[in-house]
Amino acid sequence: MLKQVLRTGYGYRPFITTYRNFLSEAYLCRDAWQARLATPILAKVNHEALYYELEQKFQQKNKVSAIDIDIYANKLVDDSHIDEVADLMYKFRMTEEASSVLQSTAHAIARNYIEHSHYGQLIEMLDNRIGYGVFLDDFTANLALDRLVTTNEFKWAARISTLLALQEDFTNPITRSLATYGTYRYVESGEKIDHFDDLIPPPPLDPAEVKKKKKDEIKVRVKFLRNEFFDDHFDLRDSNLLLGKTFHTLGLSHGPGVVGDSCRLLGLVLHEKWAKAAELMGTNLEFNADVVKLVRTFVDKVENKEDEEYSKLVEALGKFEASGKMNNASFEKLLLDEVNKSVAENEQRQIAEQAKIYSDWCDVRQQRLDEELARLQRAKRIQDMEQMAREMDQEEQKLWFFENEDKIDLQIDSKKVFYPKRWFGKKKKPRVVDEGYIPPEVRQRQGQQ
Repeated sequence: MLKQVLRTGYGYRPFITTYRNFLSEAYLCRDAWQARLATPILAKVNHEALYYELEQKFQQKNKVSAIDIDIYANKLVDDSHIDEVADLMYKFRMTEEASSVLQSTAHAIARNYIEHSHYGQLIEMLDNRIGYGVFLDDFTANLALDRLVTTNEFKWAARISTLLALQEDFTNPITRSLATYGTYRYVESGEKIDHFDDLIPPPPLDPAEVKKKKKDEIKVRVKFLRNEFFDDHFDLRDSNLLLGKTFHTLGLSHGPGVVGDSCRLLGLVLHEKWAKAAELMGTNLEFNADVVKLVRTFVDKVENKEDEEYSKLVEALGKFEASGKMNNASFEKLLLDEVNKSVAENEQRQIAEQAKIYSDWCDVRQQRLDEELARLQRAKRIQDMEQMAREMDQEEQKLWFFENEDKIDLQIDSKKVFYPKRWFGKKKKPRVVDEGYIPPEVRQRQGQQ
């Protein structure tokens, strides 16, 4: 299947360059996906009106329902509301309703970002798991990896693979093979990025804004610093360490064999687990020659060569290279064969499963909307009954006022608040005035006279 793309900024636009996908056009399930727009819920929704209504709810109540966010996300048909849906998701995650988010919400957001090639914003959202709560499922992961690999954007494919590796779930054969191929091609290219955060360029700042930020900068003294903790998983930010974690996870997912064992070896070296890498090379496993060359390249670039564990790895690597037990097949071809095999064996089954999931999501959306409407109607009835009870009480007081006058007076008196008297200290005795007192000046004037 031929596509036409052009890289512009974060994404791609129509142009004359062509590429061929690993996944077929049928894998996109376009008909099943577009069918959601024909459902009564989404067909009647005005996208602009819904956005302003959700904004008002956030400002007034700081609370919206999960079904409202799901309807807004699934109503997206273009990239004109990319920023708005991200803003709503971030605000929604700060509410108590975030735990009831629907699976179709994250899928709709991810698919819309992928179809319109906004990879930078998608990765930024996926990387901020606490702020957005968006994760790739198997289907959207396959769509993203297939698009990126076939357009030779291996650095983006490697970044997606690292995010999937943090979830430690490569059970889907297509996802595993595409992630392995894309990550290997990125590492093989030798492109150096110290931090994957560099893939997301910050927005340009106006010079006036820069001066203003420097002027308004405020430093606050803190009482203490928290103890540093590094979990060697979610705290990984260095690209080599992340790639090493990814390759090792992929190797374990592939299982025993040239591909799996070679990925494990490369992952341990990139992750700087020298002792484990040396131990793995000391076994009778067969590693691919292309991977061993990459391992040698990374080992030679290590700055701290005096480490004892590093020395053991260098020794084990030298022995293995001299033994000649390497698999000389092209590792890229092995991975391509894995991709084609996994697609051929699993594509049709996953297409059927995904089409059913889309249909089920429409039913779930209708069910959740009915439940939300029933909850709102029940709350409205309770509010009306409480208002009616208050009006009846007031009318009863008017009708039986004279019979209950004494009781009403007692109720009024009981509501009065009597504050204890404050003590301002011991009162001073008033000064005694001597009525016969004559000031000295007067006496002096009388004597002169």
